[in-house]
Amino acid sequence: MTSPASFAYSKYRKPFIVFIAAMLLALAPAVARAQFLHPKVAKKETTIRNIIILPAKVNVVRDSMKGPEGMAAESEDVSGRVEKAVSAILEKQKNVKTLNTPGAAGEGDAQQRYSIADFQTKFDDLLPRIMKKRSDVKKGRFTIGDEVLNLNLDKSVDAIVFIRAQGQKLTGGKTAFVMLVGGAPAYLKMQIGMIDAHTGEVLLYTDPMFAGDPTTAVDRLRKALEQGFKKLPAASVQ
Repeated sequence: MTSPASFAYSKYRKPFIVFIAAMLLALAPAVARAQFLHPKVAKKETTIRNIIILPAKVNVVRDSMKGPEGMAAESEDVSGRVEKAVSAILEKQKNVKTLNTPGAAGEGDAQQRYSIADFQTKFDDLLPRIMKKRSDVKKGRFTIGDEVLNLNLDKSVDAIVFIRAQGQKLTGGKTAFVMLVGGAPAYLKMQIGMIDAHTGEVLLYTDPMFAGDPTTAVDRLRKALEQGFKKLPAASVQ
């Protein structure tokens, strides 16, 4: 027997898809605008060729009629997928190469791994200030300090990429409820910062997002990230 939630989902599936499409179109200009480059990057005085991507911190919840609940395994999976997508897009479209992250797969010494964890925390502390006044990135006002040199990264590394994201997946019942009554759809919203590996300055901040189930998104994730890095100048091919 078909449940009321399943019937509502089937009956309103097309209007819901139209609603999501309209939302994505509405969000696209905002995504394109939500990119902020340090003056040195915007003026091409600083070129980003090589980066390391620190482990992403993604939190996805499942929202049902009973309320939200954590999805630890899925959040970890999305974290890895976002990291790989960022790396692939930057390499393909911006000629930016991702180098191995120290501490990954046992690489790097204990002190370096501790320093990386410390700088993850420093970025978390700085992020609320960036989000509150994102345009100040364009004025070169944000930095995590030249203590970044303590990471002892290879001199060829130009920037360190930090990724944060929050999202939600809806159950069938909650999807039907949102269609009939309203509420937040499934989504993933990211905050990505590029930090100068030598000075600690914030070279880029972008916060792309998309509507839809973040645990299954492939094309939506790629398109959102492509828009998110649209203003970043491509490095010349060497």
